[in-house]
Amino acid sequence: MFRSFLITAILLSSFFCTSQENYNSKNLIVSKADLKGTIYKKDTTANAFYIYEKGYSRIENSGNYGLLTDYSGKIKILNQEGFDSSIFEILLYNNKSKKEIFRDLVAYTYNLEDDKIVKTKLEEDKIYTEKYNEHYTLVKFTFPNIKPGSVLTYSYQTESPFTFNFNGWDFQDDIPKLHSEYVADLPGNYVYNIRLVGTQPLDTEDNSIKKGCFDIGYGRVADCAHSRYVMKNIPAFKKEKFMTAKKNYFSRIEYELKEFKGFDGINKKYTETWENVDKELRTEKTIGQQLKKIKATKNILPVSLANMPLNLEKAKAIFRYITNNYSWNEEYKIFNDVDIKQILKSKTGNVTEVNTLLHNVYKQQGFTVLPVLLSTRENGYATKIHPILSDFNYLIVQLEIDQKKYLLDATEKTLPFGEIPFRCLNQYGRLLDFKNGSSWIDIKPKKRSSYYYREKLILTEDMSIQGNGKYTYIGYHAYNNRKFLDRVGKEKYVQKMMDIDENLSIVKAELQNANELDKPFIEEVAFTKIPEKIDDIIYIKPFTRIFFQENPFKLNERTYPVDFGYKDTLTYITYIEVPDNYQFIDIPKSKNYALPGKSGKLGLDFKLQDNTLIISHTVILLSSYYPVDYYSALKEFFNLIVDMETNTLIAIKKTS
Repeated sequence: MFRSFLITAILLSSFFCTSQENYNSKNLIVSKADLKGTIYKKDTTANAFYIYEKGYSRIENSGNYGLLTDYSGKIKILNQEGFDSSIFEILLYNNKSKKEIFRDLVAYTYNLEDDKIVKTKLEEDKIYTEKYNEHYTLVKFTFPNIKPGSVLTYSYQTESPFTFNFNGWDFQDDIPKLHSEYVADLPGNYVYNIRLVGTQPLDTEDNSIKKGCFDIGYGRVADCAHSRYVMKNIPAFKKEKFMTAKKNYFSRIEYELKEFKGFDGINKKYTETWENVDKELRTEKTIGQQLKKIKATKNILPVSLANMPLNLEKAKAIFRYITNNYSWNEEYKIFNDVDIKQILKSKTGNVTEVNTLLHNVYKQQGFTVLPVLLSTRENGYATKIHPILSDFNYLIVQLEIDQKKYLLDATEKTLPFGEIPFRCLNQYGRLLDFKNGSSWIDIKPKKRSSYYYREKLILTEDMSIQGNGKYTYIGYHAYNNRKFLDRVGKEKYVQKMMDIDENLSIVKAELQNANELDKPFIEEVAFTKIPEKIDDIIYIKPFTRIFFQENPFKLNERTYPVDFGYKDTLTYITYIEVPDNYQFIDIPKSKNYALPGKSGKLGLDFKLQDNTLIISHTVILLSSYYPVDYYSALKEFFNLIVDMETNTLIAIKKTS
């Protein structure tokens, strides 16, 4: 009996390994092993994965000399949660005169029925095209007859007239990949900057010269740089909180046209120096020319404000005047549709118009001010190696007074002077100084943000808790609360506070410094709540509010850094007072923890004074940015925070 069981277990194990290892990751041919496989061994949480994919890009050999790319792939659907991987959306770029073309789609769904491979073709009338926005068309299609276990294959070609934008290749995606391959043939007269982004290593990189691969007409040919790149066993890129744009981290190859060497001997450079870009921006109509329109702002300030002395007080007053009287339409449009006269007329504009107006008013009044180009957190890091203006999508200003520099953004009415929106906290920006040359500057908050909670809980003889709380918010926490208050009003704001705990009733709530942006935002609340009683023991949760309901870090491994955006301090002090005929029992021990390199601290402290227990809980993040190596420590650090805040109970017993 035991021997039979052992043989069965070995056979099952052998089948499991075979079904996993025998996926055909060499080409598009679908095997029975592909269809019989039930898991992706390297990530058992995967719902779908690429068995194989390949791309091949080259310049068309004749005709329009467009950029051709052939795509092909084979995807395994493991369960119903993986059905989303059967939906494809492809963006095609266009401008007024040229457009990218999608063609020759061949797509099949393969299933195993009665141990036979059955394939279902995607029909042409199931391929949809729609306008995505001004510059993009969207091609959409969904594979037919999808089931758990299905294998999908597809191939298609795109043609692009925009050779400056040679297709790169995304090795990493939201699902894992067994094999991803990219081949590129670059004609010798096209010189590109090529870079590998991300943490995953290449398994294969072959570079050679392909003779006579490019026909330039009149019997002449050119050689090509032939490259083949392969990555295997690529993990899915899994998004998590406290990260900037995905494109900063997922593994891919990028190409940027550096120079075109014409066969007529004329060369055109596409990658320029910042010195050349500064010269272009100085006269560019949407930035350079608009920054020169100083006279247009001459009479927009009230006389009393315009006549103030040239100092910090006046600078703050001008900033507040612009934020109160001009609105952001939530559009970026950094290099198009920018007109300072338009915003002066309509009182609303895109981010470049709002902040160019702020810049010009300061300039007109005699302040030292410069524009700053940056890329927002969701847009990804701007390349520092060489100028790529398309990397930037935002503009703010830098004001200098008494040798102190202030970064300003007038798009948000609830931002204090000297702070910029969270979306802008993306490490660095480019300061545009057309006189002395542009330069990189750090984009980091100078002040620490913080919560400071202080509560007094009084246990009464009728077994209720009378509570008073003062909750102070500084920095970005104050900004977020003011923004929410501005959007919903006080009544709904207070209602949200009541929703914190179903056993809590708010008796009175006051908000302080709602409009005084340079001061902390404060909530003062009087409330009652009912403690839990089991047998003769009363249990009180000391933290009415919770900083972290759950750990934001859940991945087994994170291959990109943790970026909070700003340094943070969270402090919670609770006083629990009991009547003279009650006593605290089993008071927890104090706890203290630290992150590696003393980059963060966590503490929970208990101190008994007569009939009052003082509980102090602190979380200090001494850095806003933690490299990948810190992830496991941060994950454990936040596990401890959640445990402290949700599981700490104070036991109280009546003595007489």
